Amino acid sequence: MKFLFLFIIFFSFVVKAQSFTTPGKETIHLRLAIKKDEQTKGLSGTKAKDFKDHEGMLFVYDSPGSRRFWMPDTYFNLDIYFLDSNFKIIAAEKNVPHHPGIKEPPAIYQTATYEAHHVLEMKASSPLSKKLKVGDQLLWSDKKRDLDFFRKKN
Repeated sequence: MKFLFLFIIFFSFVVKAQSFTTPGKETIHLRLAIKKDEQTKGLSGTKAKDFKDHEGMLFVYDSPGSRRFWMPDTYFNLDIYFLDSNFKIIAAEKNVPHHPGIKEPPAIYQTATYEAHHVLEMKASSPLSKKLKVGDQLLWSDKKRDLDFFRKKN
């Protein structure tokens, strides 16, 4: 029982630490893609039922750079937000078409290239994602631990 209690406390901390607060005071629960293999996989193979409307995948990079995303083996349309170092949305591509599998044709969609530090993907059908726009400032919810904390754990 003691172990279960400690697990719940730890899990609650981790979930809270991995989220953004939007300008509308709503919470986006994040899956972090920090390692190269996590970034390469992204949401490939993830079914819509396994990715909730209030979830996002945050691609974490060490420094700003040119970012271009494509959508192989995806099963739902995405909104892709390109973020600066302070998590401000500097570019967005909405309703990016999914592409089950990796074979072409048809061609697999690719975003334009943007100079960004991080990238956030959310379901295009998400009511929360529909509210986000270029210029919005997302707030990291854990004031004690920044992304470096998670980079060191991986």
